[in-house]
Amino acid sequence: MLAVLEQPRWWVMALAAFLLRGGILLLLLLIVPIPTTAGLANSLGPTLVGFVFGGASASFVVLVGALSATLLAWLLLGGLVGAWLDLVLVREVAARNESAGPDRAAVVEGDHVPPGPSGRFAHGGVARALLVRLLAHLPTLVVIVWGAARLVDQGYQELIRPGDPTLPVVLRVVLRVPEVVGLLLAAWMAGEALGGLAVRHLAAGASVLRSIGRAAIALVRPTGLLVLVLTNGVIVAFVGLGGLAVAIAYSHARAVLQDGIGGAAGPVALLLLSIAWLGSLAVIGLAAAWRSAAWTFEVERRLPDRTAGPSGH
Repeated sequence: MLAVLEQPRWWVMALAAFLLRGGILLLLLLIVPIPTTAGLANSLGPTLVGFVFGGASASFVVLVGALSATLLAWLLLGGLVGAWLDLVLVREVAARNESAGPDRAAVVEGDHVPPGPSGRFAHGGVARALLVRLLAHLPTLVVIVWGAARLVDQGYQELIRPGDPTLPVVLRVVLRVPEVVGLLLAAWMAGEALGGLAVRHLAAGASVLRSIGRAAIALVRPTGLLVLVLTNGVIVAFVGLGGLAVAIAYSHARAVLQDGIGGAAGPVALLLLSIAWLGSLAVIGLAAAWRSAAWTFEVERRLPDRTAGPSGH
């Protein structure tokens, strides 16, 4: 944690990787207004009704194709950039540990250690790092395939028979199938942890399949489970607290602008919203960098001593 606090650039890299791998969806929910049931019904109702009763129409095929192409492009391009950020961050954290020495004196005293590649994590490429990330999320894909039909069905039911109007429509759909959403979130977190560990074993010289196997073993160790629970718990807490701050600031700014209050009220409200938003990103980046450093240390401390040579990997 001391090393992470001294390296704000790690926050930026960890935040970027977090956003590219799906975190942006969580943060967008903080500021993007959720459509009402009537709005969703007007936008998607005719398409869904035509699909349910008349089969796939041309507009439905175009919609599904566009969404699939966008998702695939994001998965590949965002995944490659995220994998590159992963490797850079892993090597810089490991180089920091090596430069600090066994007693970590440099970390404690706050000496500056120039970032550089670590000999222990000098293997692996961006494409292979993306591959192990994707393989780690195969269970997540299984859960998505299993739960997609139920989510779509319950979303359609919510459109034709709305529930409590005081609750957002997304929350009402979630309450209809909480087990699907809960399992999906659990699978996503486990896949992220498994992929992160696998990338580190890959960078330490293991093959793709061996990296996945070693990551799975590391994840079920008591220390691995402890890192998983603590770091993800902190990230969830920061996302929740940051989301609450952004939601309050957003509601205030929206009310001020809609009411047409003059003077400095509007600019001040927007400034507070910007501060809340950027502050949330900063603490999430800090938590993500801490998680990355913790996983790197968890893998590094179990590697054979460097004096063992390349065969020790």
